[in-house]
Amino acid sequence: MKHHNWKHSLREAAGRHASRRGAFSAGLTALAVAAVLVFNLIAAQLPESWSQFDLSGSGIYDITDTSRDYLAAMEQDVEIHVLADPDHLDSRIARFLDTYAELSDRLSLEYVDPIVYPSVLTQYGVDADTVVVTCAATGRQESFDISDIIGYDIMMYYMYGTQQETDFDGEGLLTSAIDSVVSGVTRTVYVTTGHGETALPAGVEERFDRVHMSVDSVNLLTDGGIPEDCSLLILNAPTEDLADDELEMILTYLEQGGQVIYNMAGALLDLPNCNALCAAYGMNVADGLIADTSRYYQNIPYLFFPLIDTSVDAASGLPDDAMVLVLSSRGFTLTDPARDTITVQSFLTTSENGFAVVDEETQTQGTYVVGAVATEETDGGDTARLTVYGSSSLIDASLTESFSNLDLFLASATTGFEDVSSISIEPVSLSVPTNTITTGGIWGLLFILVIPAALLIYGFARWMHRRKL
Repeated sequence: MKHHNWKHSLREAAGRHASRRGAFSAGLTALAVAAVLVFNLIAAQLPESWSQFDLSGSGIYDITDTSRDYLAAMEQDVEIHVLADPDHLDSRIARFLDTYAELSDRLSLEYVDPIVYPSVLTQYGVDADTVVVTCAATGRQESFDISDIIGYDIMMYYMYGTQQETDFDGEGLLTSAIDSVVSGVTRTVYVTTGHGETALPAGVEERFDRVHMSVDSVNLLTDGGIPEDCSLLILNAPTEDLADDELEMILTYLEQGGQVIYNMAGALLDLPNCNALCAAYGMNVADGLIADTSRYYQNIPYLFFPLIDTSVDAASGLPDDAMVLVLSSRGFTLTDPARDTITVQSFLTTSENGFAVVDEETQTQGTYVVGAVATEETDGGDTARLTVYGSSSLIDASLTESFSNLDLFLASATTGFEDVSSISIEPVSLSVPTNTITTGGIWGLLFILVIPAALLIYGFARWMHRRKL
């Protein structure tokens, strides 16, 4: 009987112990579940930039310091309205917009489905699938199509019927739109025609559009001269000379505080009036095409990297390590301008091993200027600016993709306008990055011969050792 009671007591003690262990385990499980729930609730409140990492490989969610600094200094409230069905919006675009909006307390982001609320399209005067940026303080509005954010290779589509993504332009479009509604500044750039000029490349017009400067054309003789709303006049690679009347128009425009950019044609052309324009502002055009035997590229002396003086305001926006490439450039030397009130400065020059080449027998060595700016204060308080480049190749699409040419050109075009922002952000490439092995022979030998041979030898040695056991 006592033995039975003893066993019964043991079973009761074991039961109580098991019950306590079960309760303890259940408590730990409940505590763990509660901790997970609390963690998820806290994590859900964290900003997008804290809770997610950019693993895209392209860095489309890495907002540049340019936008960050601009938004940090912004003093007006700006609203971003996404007029699209949020359930069908590209997840990359949605995440980018959320990340961007978190950069400033001045920004607000809302999604409005135009199918549910069709009146919103009439309210903003746009179509569906549009991003609208508004600022109540200025009363201005800017918009862009959502389809413009992701670019595609047009040639691939026309040739093979496939859509290959090329770039992601969310930051550039959004920062430009915000700057437009905040600043409210618009200017007009006129490009001359009638002298065999080259049209501005699409990339240049797009960069002007980003800083809210529209581009139009003008024939000075048939259109009644330089338009009154002209903020900047561009002569882009004229192959025929200016008429005397046109030269007088441009000189008068400059004397009244106008701004002109002259991109020379980069060919041995006789253009006396164009040369006279340069000479009036202290630039004497040299005979011949310019070559540089010290700073040439791809074994072509006429294709060279000029030295950049970033202390001159026309080039001050460039980093110290920027590289600009020019091809078949004319050159000039600085001389005394027509008036003492004119100041002329060079910001692009050859090395001392530059040559002005007329033909094989006529080659004059020296340091030549291929980019300069002349300024003059007017009685009305304006500043006239004549910027001259030795060749229009500076903005040629074939040279601008890998170098700082467009950045320099845009900086020189906008530095004379205090109310124009030079903010312009390049799209992020969506091309698949590849790792190029520069010493392919060594690595090929290692992976094709050395490592397989070592594994075979090791395996044979192990087999022999086990066979002897």
